[in-house]
Amino acid sequence: PAAAAATAAAPPAAAAAVPAFNAAAPAAATSAAPLGALSEAGPVPAEAAEEDYSNEPLETRLTSKDLERRCSAWSELCAKMAEPTDEPSEREQCFVLMKKHIDTCLAETLPKGQGCALTALGAYLEHATDIDASEVLPLVRRLVEHKSIDKPKMQQLVPTVISLVAEIVECPAVVAELTACLTDLENAKKKIQGFFKKQVAVIIKLLSHLLRDFGPLKMVPKLGYVNLAVKYLSDTDRGIKESCYSVLVELSCWLGEEPDATKTLEEPQKKELSKRFDALSDEEKARSQPPRRYRGEKVVDDDKAGMAVDKYALAEAVDVLKKLPKGWTFEKVFGMEKWKDKQV
Repeated sequence: PAAAAATAAAPPAAAAAVPAFNAAAPAAATSAAPLGALSEAGPVPAEAAEEDYSNEPLETRLTSKDLERRCSAWSELCAKMAEPTDEPSEREQCFVLMKKHIDTCLAETLPKGQGCALTALGAYLEHATDIDASEVLPLVRRLVEHKSIDKPKMQQLVPTVISLVAEIVECPAVVAELTACLTDLENAKKKIQGFFKKQVAVIIKLLSHLLRDFGPLKMVPKLGYVNLAVKYLSDTDRGIKESCYSVLVELSCWLGEEPDATKTLEEPQKKELSKRFDALSDEEKARSQPPRRYRGEKVVDDDKAGMAVDKYALAEAVDVLKKLPKGWTFEKVFGMEKWKDKQV
């Protein structure tokens, strides 16, 4: 009986060890490792399978009904794609096989399978050289709409995959896809309210994750995500509130002050945002070079690294001549008597 009780008590403890994606967490974000987050969130690929199935063909294992066989296949694919080998053709075959089985990857429903499959997907996105943007952008919506996105395991695994997609298609495309997905979810006639709330929290948290990884010069506020966070901050759902504050606090860290968009917040929300931002140490607030960059983008040495981003650098360009009165010209100014007096 004692052993049975211990066994019965194990699953909750294991679940508790995995932090929820939309749970309350320190507002300051840490630097992102390209593929490390996936490995930490799921089983270590090399140890995923307890038995040796390497004598069986990879594709046979990927389509097997046996979880251990599938995990061994995902882990082997991940290892071969991540590390150059003496057999380039063998590695290339792994990329081709992974591309063919992306649907199989997303079809994994058990946490262990998801951990191995999405880690392999991350290796594919990080190391494949011939990925087309139109091929990977749909992954954003498919992951957000995944039937397991309300589970902590998926919420741990998805952000790194989304950031890897953003490296390829760039942030504006990913933000547009996330916001379009959110609009469709809002307008859906049939939706489970609890699941919908978790999807909203995930989408907004992903925006915060992208801001942390790429910085506000790529995740410019004019993309609309700040207004989205401000809008949903009044929601009663705790997970959504936490996600919204994570966006605003992260942007405040980059700017060195609270963004102008927060001036429209209600007084209690302003106080809460200030409280969260002020509670961070100088080290936690510090932002330098973003940990991620777009594919093919060169690293630029910046003497101002570590300094807050100038908020005016994030403002949208405006044609000032269009703001002047109709018929206004420079000739009229130079022809004015007062202007002539100043010239003298």
